[in-house]
Amino acid sequence: MLFKKDELSKFQFLSIGEFFLTLFLIVLSMLFSLLFLPNALKKFFPVLFESFYFAVFFFFLAMALSFYVIYFFTCQRKNKSLSDGLFLKLSSKKTIFISLTIGVLMPLATAPLLFKFSPHQFYAGDLLKQKGGMFFLFTCAMIAPLFEEVFYRGFIFPFFQSKLNSFWAIILTSLFFGLSHFMNVNAAYVLLSLFIFYGFVLTLIRYFSRSLISSMITHFVHNLTLIVCFLVMSKIKLM
Repeated sequence: MLFKKDELSKFQFLSIGEFFLTLFLIVLSMLFSLLFLPNALKKFFPVLFESFYFAVFFFFLAMALSFYVIYFFTCQRKNKSLSDGLFLKLSSKKTIFISLTIGVLMPLATAPLLFKFSPHQFYAGDLLKQKGGMFFLFTCAMIAPLFEEVFYRGFIFPFFQSKLNSFWAIILTSLFFGLSHFMNVNAAYVLLSLFIFYGFVLTLIRYFSRSLISSMITHFVHNLTLIVCFLVMSKIKLM
């Protein structure tokens, strides 16, 4: 049964060629926005790059370009609306409530483990010590979930789901999501396992609700709650 396609995985999404082409263009978008363009502009405006505000701009640019690549292949090229192409369908009030609840409870339950095993040089702590670091951390933590959901649960998950089945799509998407945060946790394998768990829960929400909006809500609230936990547990006072 696990190796057979279920009713929710019998649909046309992207071909293997389209999938890898999309990935390639996303990588190019990231390299252009976060590496090539900043290095080129830094030669002419070195003072601007002393602020985190400029970093936020390039972060937004990278997310916007990558989103358009996904939108082009999943929606525009397939003559589908944003709702149909990326599964951005409205969820019921009950589903939204469940998504919000999980978004709050999941970080609260795992925060002690997260901070117990976090590396001594936890990147968030270093950011908060720098001017504009709080703004950068908060902005990225709030915007990243939206793009990550589009990428992992709106692009990666339906691709595997349409080619394999829902079971393996959930497993593979969770692994991809967790392992992609390798740099964030400084190779702390306990934390890496925790991110795989987060990915598993978010993908299950996406699967059962059949909507990307549900997992977006959970991911957004999760990050917001985690930031609050970080500030409280680190005894950092907001000015």
